[in-house]
Amino acid sequence: MCTWNKNNRACTTTWTTLRVLDQNMKVFNDSGEVKMSNLTFWNPTASSEMRKFQATSLANQIDNVFILIRKAKYENNVTKEKAITDITNTFINENKTICDLAEVIDSDYLFWGEEQ
Repeated sequence: MCTWNKNNRACTTTWTTLRVLDQNMKVFNDSGEVKMSNLTFWNPTASSEMRKFQATSLANQIDNVFILIRKAKYENNVTKEKAITDITNTFINENKTICDLAEVIDSDYLFWGEEQ
């Protein structure tokens, strides 16, 4: 069971980043259970190949925000490629939630104030 918590930096950073990228406009408390299929990039008529392409593009944008702007670092044994693949795989699963995405992100990134 996923825990959506305003005191978890992965949750708040995931939420704010999705908001800045116009993927989700719900308030924080209502966002944890939002499914990937409700993000704005999700096109129900897109082919699986197109959806994966769009998800990978969005994952790259998120990685850039985390690394270049938020000054996050990758967890031990996590590469840029692994992080982007993990985010992409979450995005293309229509039943995954933003909370699930935050858990994936938490396992791949260290945010400000976190220690390994």
